[in-house]
Amino acid sequence: MSKREDKAEEIKKGVLSIRISRKELPEIGELVVGTVYRIEDHGAYVLLDEYGGLEAYAPINEVVQSWFHDIKDYLKVGQKTVFRVVRVNPSRKLVDVSLKKVRDEERKEKMNKWKRTLRGIRLLELVAKKLNIPLDKALRDFGWKLEDYYGDLLTMFENVAKHGPVELRKLGLDDNVINAILEVARERVEVEPITISGVIRVVSIRPDGVRHIREVLTKSMELAKGEGVEKVSIYTIGPPRYRVDLVGRDPKKLEQALNDMVNFITREMKKRGGEASFSRITEQS
Repeated sequence: MSKREDKAEEIKKGVLSIRISRKELPEIGELVVGTVYRIEDHGAYVLLDEYGGLEAYAPINEVVQSWFHDIKDYLKVGQKTVFRVVRVNPSRKLVDVSLKKVRDEERKEKMNKWKRTLRGIRLLELVAKKLNIPLDKALRDFGWKLEDYYGDLLTMFENVAKHGPVELRKLGLDDNVINAILEVARERVEVEPITISGVIRVVSIRPDGVRHIREVLTKSMELAKGEGVEKVSIYTIGPPRYRVDLVGRDPKKLEQALNDMVNFITREMKKRGGEASFSRITEQS
C-alpha cells in the first residue's frame, strides 16, 4: 500500500463509522460536513461525517474560483469543512458536493453546530458503553428522541448536568438509561458557574444596631456556604441596603441557599428588634 493510500485509510478511520443522520442520503441543497481524503486534478473525494463516511465527490469546478487556480489552493487532504450537496443519485448512492456554494457565515454556523453534535455523540457513546449496547442502537432507541426534545444531544447533557434528570423522566425513559445519562453528564460536562443576586434592606434602631446587622449578615453567609454554593458575598450599596451574590453551578441549590439566607436575616433581625426586607435582582452577572 502506498503512502497516499495509507493516508486515505488513516483519514477514513478518523471519520465516524456510523450514520448519525436519520436519512440514508443527504438532500440537494443540504449543508454537510465532509473530510477530504483524496485530491485529483479533476476534483476531490470527500467522506461525509454525518452519513457514516459516505463518499461524495467535489468536481473541480465546484471548488476553485477559476481555472487559473489549483484545487490544492482550496482543499487539503485531511481537511474537514462544509460543502453543499448539488447532485444526488439515490439508486447508485452517488453524491456531488460544492465548496463554492457555501457562504462563509454558513460554513462557520454549520461547523459550530457539527462540533456540538460530535461532542453530544461522543457522550452518548459513553452512555451506550455503560448500557453495553452499540452506539447506533442507542441513537435509535432514545438518542433521536432526546435530540428532538432538546434540539441537540449536547444540550441534553448540559441540561442534565445543571438540573438533574427530571426532564428525562418526563420523556418516559427507562431508569437504567436515565442513570447512565446522569453519570456521564456529571462526569464529563463542565457546567459554567452562575450568579444569583438580590438586595436586602436591614434596619436596626438600637444604639449598637450596626454590630447586630454585621453579626446577622456574617452568620447568614456562613449558613449559605455548602454543597452547590461556591461563593457568597454581601457588600454595602448604601446603608441600609446590602447586595447579596451567590455563585454556583446548580440553580436549585443556589435558590435554596438564598432563600435560607433571607429567612435567617429576617427572623434574626426581628428577634433583635430590627427588620429586614428583600428584593431580587433578576439579571445574572
